Amino acid sequence: MILYLGIILIGMVLTVLLNWLALGWSLIDAIVWTSATTGIEIGINIALVIIAGLCVPHIFYRECKLYAVGKGEMNFYRAIRLNNWKDSIIELGFLGGFSKKKIATPDSPAYVDKFIYELNKGMFVHYIGVLGSFIILALPLPGFWSVSFIVAMFSVVLNFLPLMVLRYNKPRLLLLKKRLERNQARTVNVSEKIEDIPISLLCAASAITDQRA
Repeated sequence: MILYLGIILIGMVLTVLLNWLALGWSLIDAIVWTSATTGIEIGINIALVIIAGLCVPHIFYRECKLYAVGKGEMNFYRAIRLNNWKDSIIELGFLGGFSKKKIATPDSPAYVDKFIYELNKGMFVHYIGVLGSFIILALPLPGFWSVSFIVAMFSVVLNFLPLMVLRYNKPRLLLLKKRLERNQARTVNVSEKIEDIPISLLCAASAITDQRA
């Protein structure tokens, strides 16, 4: 939260200074219209999140290329050391009933599947947020380039930060899912092999074990 508030505050201060000192706006006008535009942009993003969460069919969150993460992208995240500061980025999944801050039950295949689904959902919402950041440019507000465009770009950044975290975590969840599936397959194979053993041999093995005990 502190990181987000810091980015918003820095963006507002820079926008006010640009319009006041460089473009000749009065200080009051610069503060009022920068604050108003920022507030409208935040409102637009919140509305888009609510609409996407309520109206988008679940089929949009199924696995597809839209949610795939390549090796080059992962190398970029490692280069910027995303793992060292990703916990500073706000995660609001708990508002929708599923927190993605950490993997609570890594041994549950159903939970991991749900986590991957929620990751895809989060990515989709932030894709919409990135595109929706530019809706502000269609409104008749003062300072198209000097206020609205700057506010829109900061909104894009604020959507990209959690999007990067979600995409960084995605391959790790897929690897965990594969490991759980392999463990399940081994368990099933062992059970099937035991079922194939004649009952007489199982009884004999049990008797030998009892005698040793």
